Amino acid sequence: MQRVEKRPAAGRSPRSRGAAGNRKVLTGGRRARATTDPAERKARNRTILALGLLAAINVYVFGLRDGGGLGQLGQLGSASIAGTNSPLPPLASPPDEACGGDPVRIFEGLSDLIGLQTHLGPGYTVRLGLLQLGIASDEIDRVEADVRTHVDLSLLGGSGAPLRLAMDRFGTIHALELELAEGHILQACRKDVDGHTFDVRNIQHPLRTDVEVVALELGPDADLAHAVLEAGEKPELAHQIARTLANDVDFLTEARPGDKIAIMVEKRWLGRRFHRYGQVMAARFQGAAGRASYYRYKPEGGPPAYFDGDGKPVRRALLRSPVAFFGVDVEARGLLPPSIELVQGRIGAVYRLPEGTPLVALGDGVIEAQDRSASEGHTLELRFEDGTRARYAHVMRVVGELSPGTRVAQGQIIALAGHSGRTANDRLRLELLRSDHDGPPTPMDPLLLLGRDSERPPVVGAAIDGKAKDRFTDDIATWTRALKLAR
Repeated sequence: MQRVEKRPAAGRSPRSRGAAGNRKVLTGGRRARATTDPAERKARNRTILALGLLAAINVYVFGLRDGGGLGQLGQLGSASIAGTNSPLPPLASPPDEACGGDPVRIFEGLSDLIGLQTHLGPGYTVRLGLLQLGIASDEIDRVEADVRTHVDLSLLGGSGAPLRLAMDRFGTIHALELELAEGHILQACRKDVDGHTFDVRNIQHPLRTDVEVVALELGPDADLAHAVLEAGEKPELAHQIARTLANDVDFLTEARPGDKIAIMVEKRWLGRRFHRYGQVMAARFQGAAGRASYYRYKPEGGPPAYFDGDGKPVRRALLRSPVAFFGVDVEARGLLPPSIELVQGRIGAVYRLPEGTPLVALGDGVIEAQDRSASEGHTLELRFEDGTRARYAHVMRVVGELSPGTRVAQGQIIALAGHSGRTANDRLRLELLRSDHDGPPTPMDPLLLLGRDSERPPVVGAAIDGKAKDRFTDDIATWTRALKLAR
């Protein structure tokens, strides 16, 4: 490109041209500025301000935005964590080593991976169970090739055996556990990240189940995972507490320093070694987000469920968040609260999340559709039993065989957050709609999930009353005392 150098016009120096541009004149032997009418000056300033604002909006819309509309102007951009220049780091990366060396706890050291579980119910083999969890066929072939040398897989079909695994965000299994019988465990862990073989072990020890009360208080970092470790417990207990209290507290965005938690939880032992946590029998929370009491109880003629101290069900039609609990740097927690985004007239909540963050079904329901588009990427639509519909956009991938009509349970991991579609950041965009039988779906405020009192989604289930309530009160009396003493 030819460079053109601008030169002053002939007969005029740069200095004289600047003097003329400043409109300075001589008046009565003194130099003074030309006066301007105040109204004219205000109008000119308003014009300059408007043009500047318009330019800024154009720069944002056409050059800087990450897939959102103007409703996203107030959102945070890419943020640094712990002094680095990278955005939120991805979750569930392949570990350097899957076999941690613990003789019983196959998942020791793998708490950053994605934990999934199912049961080999009627008609379900190990292969079908893994397919249901979204594991690819070639990955299943590698697991079965090593596991079948220790057990006849054909005998496990329909046995009801619990199947648990830890996988990375790409769907690779790093540890697997089959509970063949009480005290009899079959475990497999990947030998190395790039390897296709597993170390398999068959464990049989006497099974013992204790019930223990654990008291926690969140420290200055308001980190539930840190509080659990400080109490001498295992990392997975933080995930279990967050799942149990998910109807009342989102520990990623609502936890505050000084929040107190007391839980009564089963601890399962194989011989003298701790194996894993069982059911949370009771829990109490007292903190900035409110107060809640949970008691796991089986009313006569009904399935086990959680009730408060008055025998009222605590489960809501929708959870407080579609995001499963995960470990996050305390400096990054400010990025996690959702913000409102308006795109083409559709309102949604944007959750800024690391790639691979597990996303859960807000309620019991069915899969309506899966789709892909250039703008929203991989999307997943659900219809819940209360008539609400939810649309998850920009997901990395779904978890499990989620074809239209597939039933999902509240809290079930259904997808992983990502950046599919037209967005520069890893995130989830959530839309909620109310589906009426006699009309098209109507948009809902997605932040109603974080409402309080009467604004909250409705309670699901029947209360315990009459003579059954008296028995309930008597049965939980010792639990209540134990929770109070622990705190």
